[in-house]
Amino acid sequence: MMSAMANPGQPPNSEGICSPGLRVTGVLGGVGSGKSTVARLLAKQLPAALLDADQIVAELLLSKPIAEQISQLLGPGLSTADGLLSRSALADRVFGDQNALHQLESVLHPAVRQELRSGLMACEQSGSGWAVLDVPLLLENGLHRLCDLLIYVDLADDLRAQRAMQRHGWTRRQWQQREAAQIPIHLKKMAADVILSNVSGVEHLSEQVAEILPQLQALPPRPLRDRWPSPEPPDFWRPHTNF
Repeated sequence: MMSAMANPGQPPNSEGICSPGLRVTGVLGGVGSGKSTVARLLAKQLPAALLDADQIVAELLLSKPIAEQISQLLGPGLSTADGLLSRSALADRVFGDQNALHQLESVLHPAVRQELRSGLMACEQSGSGWAVLDVPLLLENGLHRLCDLLIYVDLADDLRAQRAMQRHGWTRRQWQQREAAQIPIHLKKMAADVILSNVSGVEHLSEQVAEILPQLQALPPRPLRDRWPSPEPPDFWRPHTNF
């Protein structure tokens, strides 16, 4: 007898269990564009599981083993009195120093991918079938290949800088350093399937999300195993280059 969660259109996996499959949406945009706002709106309106890479990183940085590993790579002066990492000190160390940034990413990115995979597996197994990826380096890390549809959040540079500085207390230079650590926004825009404008606030964003729901709901589900093979091919995490 078929499970109530199973999708008759999906073949059984290696254990003979039918998988309901997934539909995954990724959100793109520059620093301060409102990606996380759109991701939350999508998660609410679909509804969908929201997988937030920034939140995952924040939790990882609270881990003392992770803190020790990063301190060994990047040197002293990054820890608070309780032995945890200072995010502001870490940001000052790596932004503007490509070698330090790559060392940090060598620790964090595999751990973030593991958490994202676990989240997608849980989503698929629950039968909910929808996931939204709020991942700042979605294209740079090759995570776009997990998505069925990519949404770009459009906002002018000056407005993005103003919003990011107000929200985080950054200087414009700090915003520019974070922006420079990502691929140019025109390439993100070219990679997107849908473009949303964030010039008029959350209410207008919510209306735009509602307008694209039929397009999202028409996406056919695909099993996670088809998106994320195990073991991963050697070039699986290559950046998005098909612009």
